[in-house]
Amino acid sequence: MVTDIRIRRELPKNPIVIEAFPSKGFVSTIAAKYMIDELNMEVAGYLKSDRIQSIAVIHDSKPMYPIRVYTKDNLVVVFSEVNVPFHHASEFSDVLSRWFVEIKPKQVILLAGIAGKSTDKEHEIFGITIDPKAKEKLKKLKIEGIEEGMLTGISSDLLLDCIENKIPTVSLMAETRYTPDPLGAASMLRILNELLDLKIDTKKLIEKGEEIEKMFEDISQQLKKGMDDTKKIDEYPSMYG
Repeated sequence: MVTDIRIRRELPKNPIVIEAFPSKGFVSTIAAKYMIDELNMEVAGYLKSDRIQSIAVIHDSKPMYPIRVYTKDNLVVVFSEVNVPFHHASEFSDVLSRWFVEIKPKQVILLAGIAGKSTDKEHEIFGITIDPKAKEKLKKLKIEGIEEGMLTGISSDLLLDCIENKIPTVSLMAETRYTPDPLGAASMLRILNELLDLKIDTKKLIEKGEEIEKMFEDISQQLKKGMDDTKKIDEYPSMYG
């Protein structure tokens, strides 16, 4: 065994699959974890691999694998609490791509956080798809596309594999400034609500996000003030120089 996916309960037929591995600002993992909790999704399986360090995560006193598969109704979420080493990313994406072909998803939605796409809107969501129906939906939701750029990691491999295997796929990316970034995750969940009619209440996440963002802004202001004060001191000649 190197990397393997193990499903322990029946999955819905032709599900909508959401992939959420750690990304910039942990936007994808925060959004997926909140979704799993709010929808009371159940563990359906896990990825087991000797490519990542031996880790067991504990939730509600229960040991669990760090990369898990959740399901409810027609939804399946692949959720990871650990980063996959970059040089092993293709192995994980190959396992997931073969599994996608096997379960024949109606759609795959890939979640990620990105930096460096500054716009007038806070926590802007960007989208990539070549599926005509999904493209029309994104257009109606005023989701900006990315004309030029580069994607890396598991999501990029899955995007290309899904296109090759003719699986309808959407990649959603939230612009993020902070780590962690719950407000970026809330923006992503609002789009998922619209795309999938999930009706997830993001109020708690938004309140927590505003609190965290305010904390980061206060820290940034304090650091800036400290740097400015240091600069002013340096402008004066030393008495003993």
